[in-house]
Amino acid sequence: MTTLAGRVTPAVTVFILAILAVLPWGLPAHARFVLPFLPVVAIHYWSSRHLERLSAWVPFAAGIVVDVLTNGPLGYWPLIYLGAMMLGADAQRMPGTGPAARWALFLAALMGLVIAAWGVASLYHLEFSDWRPFAWALWIGALSYPLVAFGLRALDPEPQRASNDRLVRGV
Repeated sequence: MTTLAGRVTPAVTVFILAILAVLPWGLPAHARFVLPFLPVVAIHYWSSRHLERLSAWVPFAAGIVVDVLTNGPLGYWPLIYLGAMMLGADAQRMPGTGPAARWALFLAALMGLVIAAWGVASLYHLEFSDWRPFAWALWIGALSYPLVAFGLRALDPEPQRASNDRLVRGV
């Protein structure tokens, strides 16, 4: 049985990271594009460990918040965040994954998401978007995963009972 904290923690952490992503940090333009990828870490973490606690409306709403507060095209970040949730759910099906394997699965998912984000941005602007901010987002996102995942694990009320543990035991 999941506690109230266990049910709301995923949504709260995703929204906190989404709000942190849109704050004016005074970063150069190429570095600002990295910040909206921070909620991807939380979305992937929760959907790969406790998918039943992360409703699809959470990444969608967080993406809308990012789009509205950054004056971006509506639907861009919800698409990326829902893709992160789907890829996290696929990672959930991988039995017996340790921290290094989870990081590798996140890196593969992040690479796919960054390529998709670049493709959608290029289609939106009807020209090839500059790839460097996307590469920078991939690099920083890959490095931030262990730190953010460690923090999320500390907030996880049931860190040992990940969703994929049922698959390992055959339940």
